Amino acid sequence: MEANKMRTSRSICLNCFGTLDAQRVCTTCHKKAEDVQTPPHHLAQRTVLANKYLIHRALGEGGFGITYLAWDISCGVKVAIKEYYPSGYVNRMPKSNQVIINSKQNQAASNRGLKRFIDEAKTLAKIKNLPGIVSVRDFFSANGTAYIVMEYLDGISLKKYLQRKGGKVPCDEILTILRPVMESLVSVHRLGLIHRDISPDNILLTKTNEVKLIDFGAAKQSNLDGKSLSIVLKQGFAPEEQYRTHGEQGAWTDIYALGVTIYYSITGSLPPESIQRLHKDTIVRPSEKGAIISPTQESALMKSLAVYAQHRYRDITQMMAGLYGSRRTEAARAVIASRQPRIGEDGAVYPASAARQNTLQPTSPALHQTLKRTGANTATPTETEMRRQALAERFEAQRKAQTHGNPATNAQPRPAPVAAPQNSLETNEQKEQEFKPSTIGRTITFTRERKPTFMERLFGKRKK
Repeated sequence: MEANKMRTSRSICLNCFGTLDAQRVCTTCHKKAEDVQTPPHHLAQRTVLANKYLIHRALGEGGFGITYLAWDISCGVKVAIKEYYPSGYVNRMPKSNQVIINSKQNQAASNRGLKRFIDEAKTLAKIKNLPGIVSVRDFFSANGTAYIVMEYLDGISLKKYLQRKGGKVPCDEILTILRPVMESLVSVHRLGLIHRDISPDNILLTKTNEVKLIDFGAAKQSNLDGKSLSIVLKQGFAPEEQYRTHGEQGAWTDIYALGVTIYYSITGSLPPESIQRLHKDTIVRPSEKGAIISPTQESALMKSLAVYAQHRYRDITQMMAGLYGSRRTEAARAVIASRQPRIGEDGAVYPASAARQNTLQPTSPALHQTLKRTGANTATPTETEMRRQALAERFEAQRKAQTHGNPATNAQPRPAPVAAPQNSLETNEQKEQEFKPSTIGRTITFTRERKPTFMERLFGKRKK
């Protein structure tokens, strides 16, 4: 800590935060410092903000700000700093970091945007420990503008990840990637915040296997002259309400952008732009493009991509239930599938074995209660069920013996028993005939002969 205080911005290695020697070579990573010329509207390299953050280089810029890679001098960690810099409304003074408004007519709008930028920074700073959202560490005002300090994420965007995967991935894979983002957006939407710029460019996959939604601060800002944000959004990802000045926006706005992100990830192409779909909706279902997606997932995705907001899901929780399915439904389906009969190689139908049923017992009281509510039988096979199973197996063995003969004895199938004449007296042994069904599930008709009455046994049956 003392060594950091003695060093200056000129003696710090921007590569590893080590110390530069007299020849400006780092004593730690042994790389020579290179001073890079920056664009006039960017902060110069090695600029120090708030006596705490050392600017390294620009990571990117958009319509509302510029994001820089910097070092937190107090703790020696990399951070990302977003500067409020609305393009077309402000300029940076030559040889200075000061940001000035370029005309009086833009002053009121720029100040309103600046206030919203700070308010959002304060709100985002309250959102902590969300795995799918970039964390805000600090925010402050300086140089006539404002800054948001966020955690630095070392990784690649989802767009580059898809390119490395050949342009598209199965639906289950992209849903696994986006799940932390969706779960975190539930909390964000409850605070009244909307991202409004979700796309593969703004979803980052880190080297530590984390998935983060970035560019959250400026994405919610309304356009400074009161128009829609659509003029700065990526084509294809914005819903139709973002193209209207007074379009009602909410969680359903982010839901549409998430739906387009999933569609793009599994098909490799974007659906028609929402504003074009208003007149004629020509969207093609992902399965028709060869995407690997289940019918249930596809239905939920198409609902998220509905042109009009009232036809989409109203919140992320409903969208996730459609895409991932509820735990109750998944558990019930697993148990029901285990109870289904199986078809053998010989074409015969066999009941579910007791061993298979035992492997699907619930592992927790909560799951047991869930299965109980769905009506699924979670108990072990009873003695009656085992007897039924044994009887079914015996019937099947007898059917094979009747059809193909017994391989061990090469015995012929037993002929069907002959019924006794109507007018003959039957003994108990003659009445007890064996029942040998030919297959499981076949309808069997029993024919019982009428017993002779007492008078018929004495005088014989009366002739008609």
